[in-house]
Amino acid sequence: MTKLEVVFLGTSSATPAKKRNLPAVVIRREGEVVLMDCGEGTQRRFLELGLGINKEMVVLITHLHGDHVNGLLGLLQTMSMSQRGKRLTLVGPEGLYLWVKTSMEMLQIGLSFDLQFVAARPGVVLRREAYLIRCARANHSVEAWSYVFEETPRPGVFDSRKAVALGVPEGRKWSTLQHGRSVTVDGRTVRPREVLGPRREGRRVGYSGDTRPSATLARLFAGVDLLIFDSTYATRDADKAADRRHSTSVEAAELAKKAGVRRLALTHFSARYRTVSALVKQAREVFPETFAASDGMFVDVPAKAQ
Repeated sequence: MTKLEVVFLGTSSATPAKKRNLPAVVIRREGEVVLMDCGEGTQRRFLELGLGINKEMVVLITHLHGDHVNGLLGLLQTMSMSQRGKRLTLVGPEGLYLWVKTSMEMLQIGLSFDLQFVAARPGVVLRREAYLIRCARANHSVEAWSYVFEETPRPGVFDSRKAVALGVPEGRKWSTLQHGRSVTVDGRTVRPREVLGPRREGRRVGYSGDTRPSATLARLFAGVDLLIFDSTYATRDADKAADRRHSTSVEAAELAKKAGVRRLALTHFSARYRTVSALVKQAREVFPETFAASDGMFVDVPAKAQ
């Protein structure tokens, strides 16, 4: 089974804390990287954690607030100075590309690779062979988007006994059936459904960015294996969360419970809190499968039991 892991590069909000960098989260799968937000200092975290900057990569930006995007120009420049040759795909609000293009022109940054921009929109915004990216509007003070990374479903488990009973010789034709394609045996077509079990759903990771909880996001994140959600404030500061269009840790837990997710990672903590143990405790009273993300944390996303 292909390893899928989430790496937290930055888990603070607005301003960095002593042990928390600005927002950035990586999904790593089979040598490919999906970076979600790119706060100041992200490129350094890439180097420190050995993530590599010349891999197949997609960058998802939730919104145009500095703590979520100010590290992007430096990352692009370093990639270019390292002679990156692979295309990089950038997904985000409509104004993101203009900001990047204008800033690069002003700073005379030239790229050694193609930069493809995709404007965020509701629904499936990007497809790759191994995964797709879904998108929905977040509820923040500016145009903002939330994302779901979703692996492509895999064919069901291959039943060799059924293949033998159908006269399919072991070897290439078994492999063809395992990959979901029909084969011909003695003039008869053998279809994958005759030898494969139920289709195995891919793993899914949701990322909120800055937002208030909403019914739209509960639908977007329904059943995800790991939800990474805005938890800027403790319950005692719920008025600030509402006024500034963020969420408390309890509100994140309530949405996770409503959406039926497997695990909840709290992140984007306000630097006002010396520790986040109280936020985690409050959230766990609503949704027990909750943990606090921390900088440098690697989290495995296991496959569902079949």
